[in-house]
Amino acid sequence: MKTSLTLRILTATIALMLGSTLASAASAGPEDTVKAYNAAFSAKDKDAVVATLAEGGAQFTLRSQHEEAPPESLQSEISAYWSLIAPVLFASTSSYQREIEITDAKASGDIATVWTNSKISSTRLGSDEVSVNEFTEIYLLIRTADGWKIAAIADNRKATKLAED
Repeated sequence: MKTSLTLRILTATIALMLGSTLASAASAGPEDTVKAYNAAFSAKDKDAVVATLAEGGAQFTLRSQHEEAPPESLQSEISAYWSLIAPVLFASTSSYQREIEITDAKASGDIATVWTNSKISSTRLGSDEVSVNEFTEIYLLIRTADGWKIAAIADNRKATKLAED
C-alpha cells in the first residue's frame, strides 16, 4: 500500500512538472522569442539564433553596415542571412553582447510586432576597444506550430566602417 501511494505521488509530481514545462513552452510569447534571439547572439550560438527565425522570412538592410555604398538589396532571406553572417561575426569578435529594451509589443491572432531599443557592445579580436552601437529594431513575428518565429527584422542602426586589421 505504501509503495503504491508513493508511486502515485511520484507519478502525479512528474505529470505536473511535465505539464508545467509544456504549458510554459506553449505560452511563450513573441517577446520571449525576441529575447531568445538576442540572448543567442550574446551566447554566440548560431543554431539558437536560426531556431528563432521563420523560414522564408526577411532581413531588411536599410544601409550597409560596413560600407558607404547602399546595399545591393533591401531584403535577404532571414535564415540564410544569419546562417552566413553569425559565424563571421562570432569568429571576428572576442566579445559580442546584445542588450534590448522592449518598448512596444502587440499580437493579433497569428502575427505580432515587437519594438526594441537595442544596444550592441562588441570587441573585435586583437583589440581592447569596445564598440557600442545603439539603435531601434522592429521584429515581425508569426505564430507557427513550433511557437512564435521571427519573420522579419528591420533596424535603423548607423553604418559603421570596419577597422582595417
